Amino acid sequence: MSETIPASVATSKRRPPRTATVLRWVHLLSGMLISAYFLFMPEDGWSDTVNTVMGQGVVAFVAWTGIIRWQLPRYRRWRARRRASSPSAV
Repeated sequence: MSETIPASVATSKRRPPRTATVLRWVHLLSGMLISAYFLFMPEDGWSDTVNTVMGQGVVAFVAWTGIIRWQLPRYRRWRARRRASSPSAV
């Protein structure tokens, strides 16, 4: 006995996630990594290598993904509105 699949289910395909969605999750998960780093810090601290990786690598990565995800689109909209409202220099 074969089951029939509705046409809407059979033809629907999952679209790949948008870049903004991927950046948001990368940013949030990296931030959680930093939180876990400070939450589970031992009494005598981490080794210098771990501190360097967290301090320079992960924090910079979180900052840049935050800028790319949230601040850059805001800046682009602001710049587009500014250009649209200014008289053209012809």
